[in-house]
Amino acid sequence: METSTPQNPLSKNPSTLGTPTRNLLVDHERQSSGDFVSQCLAIFRQQEQVVTHYFETTPPSQLLFYIASKKSQFVETKTLQVARYLNMRDNAGLLPLQHLFNHLHIVDDLVMSINNHLPPQRPIGWQLLSQNKNFMNLPTVGVAGDAPDYRGIEQSLAATVIQFLGVACYHHDRGYFVGHIVGYLFSCYYFAHLGIGYAVTPLKSLPQASYPYQSVSVTQLVRLLQELDETLKTQVYQLAIYCAQISEYALEKRIEKLLITEVNSFNKQALRDELSVLVQYDLSEKEALFQPIKPLK
Repeated sequence: METSTPQNPLSKNPSTLGTPTRNLLVDHERQSSGDFVSQCLAIFRQQEQVVTHYFETTPPSQLLFYIASKKSQFVETKTLQVARYLNMRDNAGLLPLQHLFNHLHIVDDLVMSINNHLPPQRPIGWQLLSQNKNFMNLPTVGVAGDAPDYRGIEQSLAATVIQFLGVACYHHDRGYFVGHIVGYLFSCYYFAHLGIGYAVTPLKSLPQASYPYQSVSVTQLVRLLQELDETLKTQVYQLAIYCAQISEYALEKRIEKLLITEVNSFNKQALRDELSVLVQYDLSEKEALFQPIKPLK
């Protein structure tokens, strides 16, 4: 892994590929609120400041553990703690996930290496839909600070990682991203690893907004991806599946397994047989008396 100080990808010289720079940012057809735009831009500026501070003022020794040092504030950490508390029968398979949490410095290494090898490119914009849920726990827009689904800056592993590839937020039923094409790759790999359906569409624009990006066609998107080094793609893939493997969604699936275990925590067949004896039924009969009802075909 690279250990030299990486450069901010949003500060590199733009390439000539893509349509002329447009202005950001519109919600889908029923949204055109200036308040929505201003909130998105505010979050984007915060993310820029965090990343700029990382690149320009963070001591090299701290660069190696920046993301790892944020672990305590991630929603994934809190969800893992809940899962560990509930895992009374020790059957949720949490030990491998805890091991991944203990080695988040690998994520730091991947982020640094990727940023060191990003090709120059003007930011592109898209919106991401995934079952109307904020699976990446991106910073939220239009949500009260005390609401259960509110997310701030760097409150999840995926959101902290993706801000090094661009800027992002979540509003209503979709996420918004403006940044490098590798952020698009990260999103695709992340959702594919979790088996979550998703759709990506170009980000629209508002004349009064002032956040630059380029809108690319599918053909241009393919061309941008073809320009990427294969090693860079593989590192983005590794980064995405690491984040997905210990995501809140993945951890909640482990908790659901605990729920199923508690529902089925005893030998049901033995209890059915015991009930048959109580009603003096012949257990030698081919068909047991209390067999579960099968659906009609």
